[in-house]
Amino acid sequence: MKQNLYLFFLFFSLHFFYAQNNSISPKNIDQQLAQFGDSSTSEDDIKKLEQIIKASTEINYKKGIIDGKMKLLFAYTTNADYKELRETIKEIEALEPTDNVHLAILNIDKSIVNKEMGLEKEALQNLRDAIEYSKLIKDPDQKHLKLANCYNRIALYYDYKSPDSLISNLKKQRKEIDQLSEVNPKTKIKKHSLIVQNNINIGNYYVGVVQPMRLDLAEPYYMGAYAYRTTHPEIFEKSAMEILKGVGRFYLEKKEFQKCIEMANEVIAREKINKNPVHRLYGFQLLADSNEELKNSKEQAKYTLLYAKLLDSLNQVAKKEVGKEVDQLITKAKKEKDNEHNSNLKSILLWIGGFILIITLGIWLYWKDKNKKLKNSYHHLIEKLNDRTHPEQITVKEISNETETKTAIKISEDTIKSALAKMEKFEASEKFLKKDITLTWFANYLNINPKYLSPIIKAHKNNNFNGYINKLRIDYIIRKLYENPVYREYKVSYLAEECGYASPQVFALAFKKETEITPSYFIENLKNNN
Repeated sequence: MKQNLYLFFLFFSLHFFYAQNNSISPKNIDQQLAQFGDSSTSEDDIKKLEQIIKASTEINYKKGIIDGKMKLLFAYTTNADYKELRETIKEIEALEPTDNVHLAILNIDKSIVNKEMGLEKEALQNLRDAIEYSKLIKDPDQKHLKLANCYNRIALYYDYKSPDSLISNLKKQRKEIDQLSEVNPKTKIKKHSLIVQNNINIGNYYVGVVQPMRLDLAEPYYMGAYAYRTTHPEIFEKSAMEILKGVGRFYLEKKEFQKCIEMANEVIAREKINKNPVHRLYGFQLLADSNEELKNSKEQAKYTLLYAKLLDSLNQVAKKEVGKEVDQLITKAKKEKDNEHNSNLKSILLWIGGFILIITLGIWLYWKDKNKKLKNSYHHLIEKLNDRTHPEQITVKEISNETETKTAIKISEDTIKSALAKMEKFEASEKFLKKDITLTWFANYLNINPKYLSPIIKAHKNNNFNGYINKLRIDYIIRKLYENPVYREYKVSYLAEECGYASPQVFALAFKKETEITPSYFIENLKNNN
C-alpha cells in the first residue's frame, strides 16, 4: 500500500513538473521571441513567429502578441511583402501599442507601404511622425538608430526632386550615426556599417545629383568608405561591392581611368564568388567606358560585347523567373491544401490570387480610382506610340526660317541640314544610351560648332540639349516596354541602366517629366491592357 502511494505521488510530481515546464507562459514566450534576430526573415521563421503569436493570444499576453507581430514586420519589410506588411501594421495598431520604439517602427513601415502605393505625401508624414516618436525613446542608441533610419528614408523620399533636402537629410542622418556608442560590439558594427552607407550616398549625391558635379566634395566621402578596407576590413566586406562600384564611378568621372579599371576588375573578381550578375554588369560597363576614354578600342569592344551578352542573358533569366514564381506559388498552394482543412482553401486561393494580381497589376490598382489624370496621360502616350508610323519631314526652307525665328545666331542652311541629318543618324544608332553625354561630346560627334548646336536643337527639337537627350532615352525605353513584354518584368533600376541613366531616381524623374506618369504606372498599365 505504501509503495503504491509512493509511486502515485512520484507520478503526480513528475507530471506536475513536466506540465509546468511545458506550459505556455509570458516568460516562456519572451524567451522564444528573444531568439529571433535581424536575420529572421525565412518562411520557417515567419511560421514560428505566427505560432508564438497564437500562443500569446491563447493566454491573452498582449506584449507577446505585439512583440511577435513587430518581428513579423521586419520579415515582411525585408521580403518586400507589402500586402502582409500593411495588414500586420493594422493589427498592431488595433492593439494600441504605447512603446515609442514600436510606434517609431510602425510609422517607418507605414511610410514604406504608402510609398509603394504611390501616396508620397502620406509616406513623408509617416516619417515625420516616426521622428517625433524616435525622439522620445529613452535608450540613446535606439533613439539615434531610429532617427538615422528616418532621415535616410526622408532623403530617399526627396531623392532628385529636391537636392537641397536630399543632402540636408543625409547629413542629419550622419549626425545621428556619429552619436551612437561603440561600447556594445553589435552597436559598433551597426554604426560603422551605417557610416559606410552614408558616405557612399553622399558621394553619389555630389557625383550624380548636384549640378554641376562636385568631385572635390564627393572625394572625402568615397575615400572615407574605401578606407574601411584597412581600418575595419570586416565592415568593408559587408559593403564591398557598393563601395567598389561607387569609388569606381568616382574615378571614371575624375578621369583616373586606370584606378577605375582596378575597381571594376575587383568587382568582377568578387562577383565570381558572390554570384550576382548585376554587379558583373556594372563592372563591364565601367571597363568599357574607361577603355573607351583611354582609346583602347580592343578592350572597349571586348567589354562592350561582354556587357551586351550578359544583358541579354539577364533578360532571358528574368523572363523565366516570372513563370517560375507563379509555379512556386501554385506548388505552395497545393501543399497547404493537403495540410489544411477545406475551410482554409478559400483564403489560400485568395492569397495566391492577390499575389498574382500584384505581379500583373501592381500599383496601378491603387491609382485607378484616385487619379484620372494619370490614366489620361497613359492613353495619350499609347496614342502617340500608335501614331509614329508617319514622321514629319522638314524641308531645308522650313529649317532655315524656323531657326532664324527662334535664335539670333545666323546659321547657314547647309549647316542646319547637315546637323539634322547627322542627328537623325545619331538617333537611329541609339548612341544616346551612352552615359554622361555632354554638349561638347555631342558637338564633336556631329562635327559641328557647339554654339550652333544648341540653337538648332532648341529650334528643331523644341528642347535644350539635356531635354533632347532625355527625350530620346525615354522614347527608347517606352518603345521597348510597349513592343517587348519581357521588358515589363525588369526592375526600374535595370531599365535605368538600359537607357543610360546613372541611377533609377534620375531615370524615374526624367520619365515622369516626359510622360507625366511614372515608369511603374506605365508598366503596370501595359501589363493590364495586354
